[in-house]
Amino acid sequence: MISHTIEILDRATHHDSKSDRTARRIMWLYIGSGLLLIGAMIVVGLGMRMAQGGMHQFDAGLFYRLMTLHGAAMMVGMALCGMGLLWYLFTREAPLNATTAIIACALILIGAVLVAISVLVGGFAAAWTFLYPLPFVGTFWPSWATGAFLSGIACVVLGWTLWCLQMLGGALTRYGGLRGAFAWDLVWSPSKFAESGRTPPPPQAFAVLVAAIDGLLAGSAGMLVGVALFVRWLDPTLPLDPLWVKNLTYIFGHTLANLTIYMPLAGVYVALPRYTHHRHWHTSAVLAVAWWSTLAFVALAYFHHLYMDFAQPRVVQYIGQAASYLAAFPPAVVTIFGGALLVYRSGFRWTLGSMFLYVGMIGWTVGGIGALLDATVAFNIYFHNTLWVVAHFHTYLLEGALLFVLGWVFHYLEERSGATSSRAVRALIGLGVFGGGAWLLFGWYLAGAQGVPRRYALQPAPGAEIGWWASLGGVILVAGLILCGIEAIRLARRPPRQDTSTA
Repeated sequence: MISHTIEILDRATHHDSKSDRTARRIMWLYIGSGLLLIGAMIVVGLGMRMAQGGMHQFDAGLFYRLMTLHGAAMMVGMALCGMGLLWYLFTREAPLNATTAIIACALILIGAVLVAISVLVGGFAAAWTFLYPLPFVGTFWPSWATGAFLSGIACVVLGWTLWCLQMLGGALTRYGGLRGAFAWDLVWSPSKFAESGRTPPPPQAFAVLVAAIDGLLAGSAGMLVGVALFVRWLDPTLPLDPLWVKNLTYIFGHTLANLTIYMPLAGVYVALPRYTHHRHWHTSAVLAVAWWSTLAFVALAYFHHLYMDFAQPRVVQYIGQAASYLAAFPPAVVTIFGGALLVYRSGFRWTLGSMFLYVGMIGWTVGGIGALLDATVAFNIYFHNTLWVVAHFHTYLLEGALLFVLGWVFHYLEERSGATSSRAVRALIGLGVFGGGAWLLFGWYLAGAQGVPRRYALQPAPGAEIGWWASLGGVILVAGLILCGIEAIRLARRPPRQDTSTA
């Protein structure tokens, strides 16, 4: 199915260059696989939400198995989309080896299959966080399921690390090391930089650099904790420090999840200006410093997940609070405010592509505010183990990062076909994706504010009541996404224009 979809999309985006054709195929391999995973997990997630709302019943064991699969596969799906988008865009800046990209994608997909087997066949249900000692103590699944899950995560980490190494190597080679890639001279010696005649890296290159560097940090932590847990699986007598394991798990998981939110911004930087009249998203000193800050804050923000671990050194709790707050400013000031100024009085063209890109920035902002509140200690003690957390990261993903990816896909198809969707189709898809999504998310925010706990198959009042009507929003969202898929196929099947290029 994936290969057939790639063939259709490749025909729809025909270009003479063999290297371009290869790059497009790899992009569609990543994005197509990612969107299929995301679509399947949205359906699974809606089924769980309906069960919480009392629309049907799940066995509790099945609920936690599906919750485990949903969390892990959704994160992998979003990562694949961002990886494919960044890889494709960066081939416009530097040569990248296609075989390496295919191997990385294959490793990730093999890992996803192993995780699915461990959950659906073996019954593994320790959530995507697999916090020690939960995968080993008091379990109701066979030991091999734990081993399969850990092996699957290891394959994902290997593929992710290989991709990060390739992207970092390409960036350092293209821009002459870290100094050039970070646009150091543009920030600290702007006059000399201008006199030299050099051009700074484009905005999307900063997303590549941050994803690669922080991604290698996350991958290293994931591999380290994965090896430790795998050895513990082989030798049950081996003791592990739970706090050490938890820190490494969240360095890996939280950082990776955050990067999947930032990676699709590259598509916004490239595509959004094309809907304006002669406006461009330039690299400035402010943009460079903002991405430097993001590099640091994304790596440190995970500490807010350990506020309640009293054994954690207090100093890192302060670091987590500060980093979580400061992480909100670079995207707010540079990307969101910059995007709004780019659109303002620009004669902006509204299509499905531009609509997804613009509304995605709104969802990104709302999710960021929710996350900022959760990272505040005074709120965190009440909100962190409630559906408020589910609300804010689903806002980031469903109404932020996913919309950026869909915006890029439709931008690409619109540019290549020279066609756009009718106003009626845009209205229907917007009503479903934005309206249904907002309805679903509001239910989580409301339930979280009232203290309804997350990760419960059966929720105390008013969880079930809110879950019932919030699920209706999820149904509308799924309907909107189905319409979105149908419209994408329609555009992909149109004959391509011969005088356009994308990216």
